[in-house]
Amino acid sequence: MKKKRTLSILFVCSLVVAVLAHLFFLKEWTNGQYMIGSNDGLQQMVTFKKLLYEQYTNGNFFYSYQLGLGGGTYSQLAFYFSTSLVFLLTTVIVFVLESVHVIETTDIIFWAKAAVFISICRLTLILFITTYVFRYMKMNWLPAFIGAGVYGLSIMYYRHVTYWEFFADAMLWMPLLVFGIEKIMREGRSGWFIFAVVVTFFDNFYFAYVHLLFVVIYFTLRLIIRLEADEAVGWQHVKLFVIGGLIGAGM
Repeated sequence: MKKKRTLSILFVCSLVVAVLAHLFFLKEWTNGQYMIGSNDGLQQMVTFKKLLYEQYTNGNFFYSYQLGLGGGTYSQLAFYFSTSLVFLLTTVIVFVLESVHVIETTDIIFWAKAAVFISICRLTLILFITTYVFRYMKMNWLPAFIGAGVYGLSIMYYRHVTYWEFFADAMLWMPLLVFGIEKIMREGRSGWFIFAVVVTFFDNFYFAYVHLLFVVIYFTLRLIIRLEADEAVGWQHVKLFVIGGLIGAGM
């Protein structure tokens, strides 16, 4: 019960900080200026959101005759949002709200308006997950939350959201990969690491390569640096890391 209450407080704090971190964008939103940058942000991001939403809600989940002479919705648009878990969840929510007439239209302007609110939700999850990971690493609550803030509130997050929104999704999965590695190092369990690898590969294959470089470097450093006095690091951890990574990538 106490743990649930603590996590609830953490979620509320994460949401409050995420909202405060977007105050400028919310103010500009009221003036008709949206959290969408020029060039790719305006010409591609919101355009492909509208296109994919229409494809999915019309039942074209895997193939559409509207793509050239016909093509795969997943394969041809995977670089953008077709496999983005954040976008897929957003699609479900928007579809439900549109079905009950809370939302009247889902044109390009709608997706431009929605960008700041989607970003607030994403940043809330980033702060929540990252803080929890730091807590698992035996950090106190305040340093853990501050560390999550340094990570989540970095200028790169806003740059990604503004110009290439799906880039920001990658910041959700990095803490999960770290959590998975820490589970291997501290408990000898690879389940969370496999899950994090699966999510990363599914969400965007392009970012999986970037994450791969990070996790290899991080894991190598963890083999050298002990965060706990009684840590016993050996080949068993390397085996779990390699096999877990291969299983996750294969799934």
